[in-house]
Amino acid sequence: MINMKKSNQFIILTCIISWIVAGAAILLGLRISNALAYTVFAAAYMFLPAICAIILQATHKEKPFRNLNISFRLNWWFLAAGITPVALVFLTLGINILFPNISFSAGAEGYLASLPAEAAEGAAKQISQFPPAIFMLIQIVNALIAGYTINALFAFGEELGWRGYLLRELKNKKFLHASLIIGLVWGLWHFPLILLGHNYPQHPVAGVGMMMVMCVLTSPVMIYIVIKSKSVITAAIFHGTFNAIAGIGVFFLVGGNDLTNGVTGAAGFIALLLLSLAFFLYDKYLTKENVFTKSIV
Repeated sequence: MINMKKSNQFIILTCIISWIVAGAAILLGLRISNALAYTVFAAAYMFLPAICAIILQATHKEKPFRNLNISFRLNWWFLAAGITPVALVFLTLGINILFPNISFSAGAEGYLASLPAEAAEGAAKQISQFPPAIFMLIQIVNALIAGYTINALFAFGEELGWRGYLLRELKNKKFLHASLIIGLVWGLWHFPLILLGHNYPQHPVAGVGMMMVMCVLTSPVMIYIVIKSKSVITAAIFHGTFNAIAGIGVFFLVGGNDLTNGVTGAAGFIALLLLSLAFFLYDKYLTKENVFTKSIV
């Protein structure tokens, strides 16, 4: 292995392997319009950071999965890891309806208008079976179940790399510096999927930059939860729940677009800044540990 810092080795190896795999899949005909094939590929793509971390551990004669902060010793931060994304999505929804020409729609007219006629009719019948509050509650319960189970499993493939191996190798960096590095790389790593229309189907090119901003803004909260919980498993729970609940942030909106709406849009960026501020104030004035201003180690 070329003599360079392990963090740089991980970043380069993960990006090269991931982008080659994605490029090959695209050349073979992968398109987001083929929902089943794309879902299977995207799920497999999530495991590539973990695979690269294990490759580097083997290269450096480390035991696989050792010293990557994998712990199932439960504490309150395991609960916070699931609740925080839910709170974030509803904060985002509240911020979104303050935007010009965007409004809340209990009947999800905006979402239904984006579907083909036959699919929209079936979805409308499902939505009409429950009052909006009950429908939201059902979605929250479903998201939490997925976030702590199947979604967490797939998210672990990413998190073992980003907030397991890479965070460990950046342990001498200041908290915010490490958060910035991980967030930028994490966001850029998504770029082949974003160009296919993932998260930003209306603006795939601008979406690459938007995804990087979103990942940078999400990174401090996730790293803080990992540090407090002493486990990368909480990052997988946060990530898994985030993926499961994010759709609610746009489901009940009329107006706007993928650059303004939801947790991956401008409203989400504002919500993430407020969430990071809340964690910072909690850290500084309640726990007084000052994690945000210290080195990771």
